[in-house]
Amino acid sequence: MLALVVFAFYVAPPAQDFRDPGSARIIFFHVPAAIVCTLCFLAGGFFGWRYLRRRDPLDDARAAAANEVGALLGVVALLTGMVFAAMQWGKPWHWDPRQTSFLLQLMIYAAYFALRSSVEDDRRRAAVSSGYTLFAALTVPLLVYILPRLPLFKEVSLHPSNVMASKQGLDIPHRIGVYLGFATYGLLAFGLYRMRLTISQLEARLHELANRSEHQHTHRVGWNLRVSAVAPNADRETPETPAGA
Repeated sequence: MLALVVFAFYVAPPAQDFRDPGSARIIFFHVPAAIVCTLCFLAGGFFGWRYLRRRDPLDDARAAAANEVGALLGVVALLTGMVFAAMQWGKPWHWDPRQTSFLLQLMIYAAYFALRSSVEDDRRRAAVSSGYTLFAALTVPLLVYILPRLPLFKEVSLHPSNVMASKQGLDIPHRIGVYLGFATYGLLAFGLYRMRLTISQLEARLHELANRSEHQHTHRVGWNLRVSAVAPNADRETPETPAGA
């Protein structure tokens, strides 16, 4: 991230054909965040689908972690896009088709997190949220890539089209900056995903051990993520305490 910031503000030259040439540097942060965000949402849909097939609670945790990281990067993409719009087009929000569709996408995933928090039973929460995240992932290509590029919306959109695909869309310094941004946000997303998954596993272990303690039962009581069915040394008899000890 430090290398990306240095490259953006000290190496990359101002872009041409922009109302504010310096504001073009924000694409190093905005475009990679938006694309990595959509990849995280698609990964969440994949893990949700896999949970519905295998009923492995770890897949539900993977889906939730991927969606959380995707939502975080989505907020980054939305805010950086608003900064660019304010500097380039005069105000941060124009109800541009791409802005609107991306906001709608984030609202769909906000409903996913609200749904997860409203269901207390672990198995039911995993089943319902996995079905929902599979539906939400199917809307990602429609809202992010297909709908804004329809002729009806493309004509009124302020966003440039096919900048990355066109050889003339970006010069070499700006293309390098965008690729560096992809690497930065990709590694950041993967690190946050692994961290969030580890936290979910630790929370599940604490919940499982609390259930065992509450029910005075050494065997599995609740639903867990890779927690052994029997507590260590559970089958051994507890030695009697010598008198006077």
